[in-house]
Amino acid sequence: MLPVGNPAIGDDFIDREKEIDQILSALEKDSVLLIAPRRFGKTSIMRRLEKELLSQDGLCVFIEVEDIDSPQRFLSEMVMALLGSERIRRKVKIRSTFEKSFNWFKENIEEVLVYVFRAKLRSNIEADLKGDWTEKARLIFEIINDFESNIYFIVDEFPIAIKNMDSEDAEKFLHWFRKLRQISENLRFIVGGSVSIDRVVRDVGGVSVINDFKRAQIGGFRKEVALNVIEKVFREKEWQYTESTGDKILNCVGEACIPYFIAIMLSAIEEEYVSRDVEINEELIEDIYNFRILGSEGKHYFEHYSQRLRIFYTGMAGMEEKAARAILRRVSSEDYYPLDLAFGIFKQETGVDDHERFMDLIADLENDFYIENDSPKGLTFYSRMLRDWWRLYHGEIK
Repeated sequence: MLPVGNPAIGDDFIDREKEIDQILSALEKDSVLLIAPRRFGKTSIMRRLEKELLSQDGLCVFIEVEDIDSPQRFLSEMVMALLGSERIRRKVKIRSTFEKSFNWFKENIEEVLVYVFRAKLRSNIEADLKGDWTEKARLIFEIINDFESNIYFIVDEFPIAIKNMDSEDAEKFLHWFRKLRQISENLRFIVGGSVSIDRVVRDVGGVSVINDFKRAQIGGFRKEVALNVIEKVFREKEWQYTESTGDKILNCVGEACIPYFIAIMLSAIEEEYVSRDVEINEELIEDIYNFRILGSEGKHYFEHYSQRLRIFYTGMAGMEEKAARAILRRVSSEDYYPLDLAFGIFKQETGVDDHERFMDLIADLENDFYIENDSPKGLTFYSRMLRDWWRLYHGEIK
């Protein structure tokens, strides 16, 4: 069964070989920015990349930075991740230079994997980075650059960390981070997040601070793969599978074939089957979709899409969120909603006649996988399932 909400690992990891190969190829010259919303399989891909890169001669570390709120804490997490690598700790020259340069390294670094020691070491590193952290950071990475092979940092939830920072700190960090990528030949970064990075950096340094990244967009499964996944689950559960059953499930999910939404459908089918011991057919799947998934029981599966607008669409004194909701409300009620009419909604809700600002908002809604701008048809929801849910709970009041 596909995991609902948790990263897919091992045998659960499905059909991302093409994306993995493209990212590994890009890493030969560039750092990579993964673009995918929450629960599209981004973290699963990152974990598979970590495994692939660790099998090579280089060094790969994974850090999750959602709770980070300062450059000092971000840097301390990077250093802690490096010190947790046996490959770094075995390098006598690097260890010796660290010991000469930083007091916090003089303690027993072999205990870095012990939780209590890690907490103390992290605190000491952060304290040492107070004040002009850029100079200390420069020295740290000068030492690290003596590592003979490539070092890969996989950074999950990067946009949230930047948003958590004070705007002045965030801007300073983003410019420093760009310079680090430019001057470090052996460093590569794989950066991802569940919200649009463009939206987050636009007001703290501008999109130019990340335009050196090679972008990799993570979409849904291809239809044939999605059908294979569904059939595999049916076989494992010893349910009777037919092509029409698989097609019906995907019809409910929508053409994007989002792994998370497929997992929701399969989980709901299992719950219905166990509780009622009924034949799984197209009629049952339709009922499950309308009453379990779109009913109050399934509301929690999608609520973060609404909450994300309140948290991240904060521009123009809150008018940006208001405009986004009004546009999504109209788009959810149409197959395609004309772009010029959406601009009219934007002007009405914000009082601002700025087409460039409007298109930035549309781009953010696209990057966050709410809608697609299918020119010349207009705006449409990225997924049928999300569109149906939005129309029910956030749509026009009749």
